[in-house]
Amino acid sequence: MLSARFLLRGILCAGVLLPAVVGSGQAASSPKLPEAAVKMLNKQVGWDTGGVSPKNPSGLRFRFVKIDEDRLALPGTKGRSVRYRMFVSGLAEGPKYTLGIWKIGSELQMLSDEVYVNSKGLLMVHKPRPDQENASSVGRKDELDLSLQAARGEPVRFVLGSADGNLVIPGTVVPFPIEADTGRCRLELRLGLPDAQAVLVYADGLPPNSAVPLNSDSSGEAMPTSLQVDAKGHASTVDLPFIDGAVQGVLKVSIQIPSCNVSVQVPWGTGTYHVE
Repeated sequence: MLSARFLLRGILCAGVLLPAVVGSGQAASSPKLPEAAVKMLNKQVGWDTGGVSPKNPSGLRFRFVKIDEDRLALPGTKGRSVRYRMFVSGLAEGPKYTLGIWKIGSELQMLSDEVYVNSKGLLMVHKPRPDQENASSVGRKDELDLSLQAARGEPVRFVLGSADGNLVIPGTVVPFPIEADTGRCRLELRLGLPDAQAVLVYADGLPPNSAVPLNSDSSGEAMPTSLQVDAKGHASTVDLPFIDGAVQGVLKVSIQIPSCNVSVQVPWGTGTYHVE
């Protein structure tokens, strides 16, 4: 029986993710991932990578500053809520912007069509007063801070846009990251879909312009492959951890080279999504 596992070796080239099915258990006739799913995962990787684009010529990015974290105690609620203050440095002051949010498993939703920034790039709900112009924080009722709930490894994505749609700035925050960081290199797993039907794999601090061995093991089914590292030492891929005959499991991803020895894991399958 053919394995149900796939690994999409992602190379961002002009905004296009080039998928390739790999693994010793695969055959050329193995079913391919639906085109819509490939596009969605490609969009996630591109969103997280950011950089210069026609609608973001300066390569502006969000910066998230954690304000606090609370254990929810209201009836019918569970988990933790994390509050962030948001900045987009270099953004022109004065114009009104729109803010949207994109969570995995859902469509992009509008949060506000009236967002402003001060000279620090702090997102605010109104134009800054003179005493707020150079502030890194203002009153809670004046700045646009958000409380987020998420599962481990779950990214929450934002987009800030101009009223005419000519400027689009993406940003991603992961309240509870699944990562291993040695100080020299870093490996992170992000949920691409709820229940980890797809997992985004990001690595940094690797030898630039190289191919680095990557081992992906889903509940004992190993799939060794390699990561194509860019000039900045960054690499990305997408892992689909499901295997035949199993509804749950654990995906373990590791890199073992002289300059980087890291390993991370995430549960996958029905019922594994839980907010922290």
